[in-house]
Amino acid sequence: MSKQALTYVQGLRISDETTRQVFLLLAEHTRQTPWDEDPPLVLGLKLHDRDIPTHASRLGIAPEEFRRQLRLLKTTIPMDVLEHRAEGVWEIVYGPSYTSPAPPQPARRVAEPGAPAGPLEAFSMPGWDNYSTWGWEAGLGHLYAQIIHNNDDRDAEPRIWITPPRYVLRTVDELAAAIAEAIAPYYGKVPPPAAVIKMWLTK
Repeated sequence: MSKQALTYVQGLRISDETTRQVFLLLAEHTRQTPWDEDPPLVLGLKLHDRDIPTHASRLGIAPEEFRRQLRLLKTTIPMDVLEHRAEGVWEIVYGPSYTSPAPPQPARRVAEPGAPAGPLEAFSMPGWDNYSTWGWEAGLGHLYAQIIHNNDDRDAEPRIWITPPRYVLRTVDELAAAIAEAIAPYYGKVPPPAAVIKMWLTK
């Protein structure tokens, strides 16, 4: 159980009691994160659909009402609720990164015409935001990323290096997908999806 997650959800002051109870139950099943932030900016869990009847019974509601509440959560609170019906899994990602205003970012350097980014951009994902960069290789026509964990020395070899010849990426969506795949082993059962990575690339 994550005390960080419980503290975050309790602080949202959700007015609808059923929604609040469902979200608190999700918080109880969120694992404590290893990152330094308290609460961390990104929290999440995977919920198996087969366990929903047990959770619903605990809250005194029908399983289908529990599922309905899950689908409604992201319309009530900024978060991601992904329903993978084929696998019978719900992937839920939430936290202060969705509900707190982003800090001001330095102005981007000028990109060449038509480039999806400047030559040097900040990767602002919590836990990786001290030294990581990404950008457009001017004249070469592709994006790159050097992702360094905050616990590493800034001069260390990047843990994740997205660059040719393995990667030849020309859109931010392609770059986000590549980083999401490479960063997944550091997050255990709930790696951040590409949509979250893209958010941190473009904030």
